[in-house]
Parts: sequence; structure tokens; C-alpha cells
Amino acid sequence: MTDITSLFIIPFLASIGVFFTRYMSRINARYFVFILSFIPLAFLLFGWRTWIGQEVNLPWIPSIGINFHLKIDSIALVFLFLTAIVIPFSLFAISIDSFFRLNGFYFLILFLEGLLFGFFMARDLALFTIFWEAMLIPLYFIISIWGGENRSQVAIKFLIYMITGSTLMIAAVLALYFSTIHIGVGTFNMNVLAQYAKHMPYAFWIASIFFLAFSVKTPLFPLHGWLPDSYSEAPYAGTILLSALLSKAGIYGFIRIGNEIFSEQMREWSPLLLGLAIAGVIYASLCAWMQNEYKRLISFSSLAHVNFILAGLFVWNLISRTGSIIQAFNHGITITALFLVAGWLQERIHTKEFGLVTGAARQLPHLCWLTLFFVLSSVALPGMNNFVGELMILLGVFSANYWLAGILGTSIILSVVYMLRWMQSIYFGSGTHSEFINKDISWNKVSLMLPLIFLILWVGIYPYPIVKVIEMDVKLQDPIISMQELP
Repeated sequence: MTDITSLFIIPFLASIGVFFTRYMSRINARYFVFILSFIPLAFLLFGWRTWIGQEVNLPWIPSIGINFHLKIDSIALVFLFLTAIVIPFSLFAISIDSFFRLNGFYFLILFLEGLLFGFFMARDLALFTIFWEAMLIPLYFIISIWGGENRSQVAIKFLIYMITGSTLMIAAVLALYFSTIHIGVGTFNMNVLAQYAKHMPYAFWIASIFFLAFSVKTPLFPLHGWLPDSYSEAPYAGTILLSALLSKAGIYGFIRIGNEIFSEQMREWSPLLLGLAIAGVIYASLCAWMQNEYKRLISFSSLAHVNFILAGLFVWNLISRTGSIIQAFNHGITITALFLVAGWLQERIHTKEFGLVTGAARQLPHLCWLTLFFVLSSVALPGMNNFVGELMILLGVFSANYWLAGILGTSIILSVVYMLRWMQSIYFGSGTHSEFINKDISWNKVSLMLPLIFLILWVGIYPYPIVKVIEMDVKLQDPIISMQELP
């Protein structure tokens, strides 16, 4: 068994190991599952230098040209690291006192990790599509079983949106396959498809369907209708998975399929897609400003940041594309931390609404200053991770159109307004309702967040290593891209 195959299998084996938790107390079960979830991250940390370039390519359904083909490049490695980091932290967003059937919940989270690993490593389009579809199953059950009061309706709405995009994508994959038969190839291999895409009939329309499917899952404005309710009704662990990881699957789809296979079509669609992304950033920022619940505020904040990332991808520019990939990682880390501290806040003040509890910093100082740190990361304070990614995206957009860069830049000001509104309303307002507030978070939870704090500061202060590694694969994806060097 190759190393890359082991990396793929480990999360699925961990999900099976969850069933041993039925013999443990809830607290012991959580720590046991955390150890299981940490194994893929440890595997990546100790072997990441050898991962880039590794691949496995075995016949799976040879009669129709489907291979079990996995490969890791630097772009895939970034998303694998993000998945391996987010999954363990999502487990600590679960309130073990109020959750039932916890082993089923843990199983779905670790099973989703395995599907995401397969998706980010897949180099066979059929395999890519299978993982793309399968990751909806655990997320649907997480929302429908453990969500809020309206979980059933919201889960169905989420599924309808996802299946609509996915059905179209399956049709596009089949059309792509039959197009290759037409020119005498007949393959799902993404490397081969990239070479023949220019000669395929109806390539423009096939690419459009792929872009539509990726836009729904990311989501790109105005295909975001499923997001606010799903993020709000899902349990905090589910919201972390949706915002930090599911959205990255759509972004990764644009990177892999759009940039590699349909680069010409993506250039043609670029003005429209860029316009929608910038409109989505401003729309989501204004919506976040108007929310009366901090969980929905963070949800619209996530929508704004995801569309900001997409804006960088849709500019045909090396700096902005590299910045988008870095920012996808940054957003995943920051949004995980924000929803995690928001969940801890709700456990203590028993509400998500503004105005019912004010001045909470007096009784929750640890949680207050921890939240403020992640809020400053979200608003792209210099020296923190989001500043690097957003600056690179803005530089790339500015090189294409300085007016668009100016409009996009206003979203940073809006993010400061709505995020600091959350801090002012809950933590720093005058007075407090002390009878509603439980004790502050322990130092154990503060210590738990130290790795995320370290990542935020490391990428913010010294981004050079990750920038150079990603930049090489961005160039290789499309040699026609602007070859201007980073300063």
C-alpha cells in the first residue's frame, strides 16, 4: 500500500473506530474521537515534504475507462491540510451534554473527512464526481438530525440546491466523456481531458454546467439561497463543516476543472463571474450588517469572504489566483475559530440575538479577548492571515480594473463595521444581565485554540513559504496566465 493510499484510507478507518465509543463516557468518547481525527493531520505533518507529486493510478472500471487515480500537488496539499485541521476542531463545537447519538455524529464527521480527502486528491473525473456527490450525505444527516427547530425543512432545501447542481454536473461529466469518445480517446483522466478540451464539441456549454454546479456549492452570488438557513439551523459543528470545508469544495472545483480543463471557457466567462463575485461580496457584507443574530452575521460574513476568494480566481492573474488559494485556507481557519467561539458564547448567554445580553466582557473575559483576536483576523488586520490573502487578491484585481478593486476594497471596511458591531453589542455594551451568563471558558479551551492562533500569525507574518509553493502549481495549471512575479 502506497503512502497516498494510506492517507486516503485513514479517515475511513477512524470513522469505523468511532463505534468503540459506545463503551465510553461522553467525555472520554470525545477525546478518543479527537485522537482518531488527529491521525490524518499527524500523517500530513510528518510526511508533507514527500507528498507532492505522489500518485496512485489503478484500474477500477476499465471497461469504461475509470481508474482509481489519486495525486497530490501543492494546491491539493493546502486543501488536505485545511481539512485535517478543521475536522478535529469541529468536534469541540459539539455540546456533549445536549447531543444524543454522539457516536453517529462523530462517524459522519470522520466519514466526511475521508470523502473530502478523496475529492481533493482525485485525478479521475468520475472519481472526482463520486466524492463530490457523496459528501452531501453526511452533511444532510448532520443538519436534519442534530439541527435547530426548522432542521427538516432546511435540510431538504439544502439537498434540493445541492442535487440540482450535482445532477447538472453528472450530465456534464457524461457529455465530456462521450465527447472524448467522439475524438477517439474515451477517458475520465483529467490530465488527458485538459489536452483535448479545446477540440471537444460543445465545450463552452459543458464548461458552463460545471461552473453552475461549483457556483451552487461554494456558493457564488446569487446562488446562495441555501446558505443562511443551513448555516443558522445546523449545529455549530455542522456549520463549521459547511463554511470551512464544503465551500472549499466548490472553490477547488473552479481551480481544478475551470483552470485546468476549461481555461479558455473560464476566460470567456471571467467578466460575468467576476461581476457576480464582487456583487456577492457587497451584498453579503450589507446583509451581515443588518442581522440581529450573531450566528447569521458570521454566516453572511462567510458568504462575503468566499465570494472575495472567487473574485481572485476569476481574474486571470498570477498574484490574485495565488492569493485566492491562500485565502481559501485562511478563511477555513478563521471561520472555524469564529463559529467555535460563537458556539461557546451561546452556551453561556443562551441566546444568539443582539440586545438581550450586553457587557459580557466583564464576566467572560477569556472568551471576549479570544473572540476579538479572531474578529481582527477576519477583518484582515495587518500581521494576520486574512490580510495577506486579501491584499494579493486586491492587487490582482487592481491590475485588471482599478474601479473594481475599489468596489471590492469597500467590503473590508464593511467587515470591520459588522464584526465590531457584534463585539460592541455583546461584550462591550453598557450593563449586563448576569443571571443569564454561565462561567467563562476554561484555560483548557483557550489552550485548544493556540494552534489556530499560531497559524493565523504565521501566515500573516511570514507567508513566503506557502506563497512560493502554491505559485509554482498555479503557473503549471495554465501556462498562458500572466507570468508576472510576486515581489
